[in-house]
Amino acid sequence: MIRLLELRSEKKLSQRDMAKKFNISQGTYNNWENSKTEPSVEQLIQLSDFFDVSVDYLIGRSDSYQYESKLEPNVKNFQMLKIFNNLSEEDQDALIRLLSNEKNKKF
Repeated sequence: MIRLLELRSEKKLSQRDMAKKFNISQGTYNNWENSKTEPSVEQLIQLSDFFDVSVDYLIGRSDSYQYESKLEPNVKNFQMLKIFNNLSEEDQDALIRLLSNEKNKKF
């Protein structure tokens, strides 16, 4: 784990503290911190939640602390489509007109 030592130090915790927190031996935690072994996916998620950082940041794939979802727009699109599909045809047409008018105002 590239950033475990850095993150643990920021919280002023010992390896023993971390081992207790995650119900593992101090040796196991030490091995993670020194990249001798790796935590499971579930443990990575627990660590990222504990340190309030993304898993990508934790393992060194990103320099951003927080998760930057590439899926978020797709989730929003799905939610909007679900709402749209539950509208009457008349309301769908009205919404399309409204959104088209708003889009044209911005340009």
